[in-house]
Amino acid sequence: MTRGRAALAALLAIPGLLVGSCSSGPSGSSAVPQVGDASKVDMCTILSDADLRRLGISLNSSEPVNELGAIGCQWVGNPITLSLERNADTVAKYATRRNDPRFTSFRENTVNGRAGIQLSVEQDRTDCVQLMDGGPVSLAVAVAPSGRYEGPPIDTCGEALRIAQMIEPRLPKAGT
Repeated sequence: MTRGRAALAALLAIPGLLVGSCSSGPSGSSAVPQVGDASKVDMCTILSDADLRRLGISLNSSEPVNELGAIGCQWVGNPITLSLERNADTVAKYATRRNDPRFTSFRENTVNGRAGIQLSVEQDRTDCVQLMDGGPVSLAVAVAPSGRYEGPPIDTCGEALRIAQMIEPRLPKAGT
């Protein structure tokens, strides 16, 4: 299991804590666009082979992921490992877990106007998971340095956000 995948697996293994009613977001969030249902998005094909090659990903390293409520694919590349997954937990559900001690960093953000969360679970914070609102699901972009990378430190959260920004325009919008 790659380091980025291990971080995402640890994240997904944390039981959900949201109990009670669901809402479309925090009050006063009318500026956040309504999103379409991304529960059928194929995260294994959302980026083209050309996109993956530009990211330094080895196409033949693709491995399917289907565990702990996450479905998608992971790849090894140089300088990063990448995991793209659709997760049964929503971004709103993750937001309720802001103070979970298993998160070594946590911050709410947006991806092209879509609600998101960036977090890390590794103690050295070299991993980063960028979550995006997919309606009844969240979409995760997990990035970590590949095991063979020996260059300068990588801004994995910057890279995860950049990849999420590439994916976001390809996601369903409200009413579609």
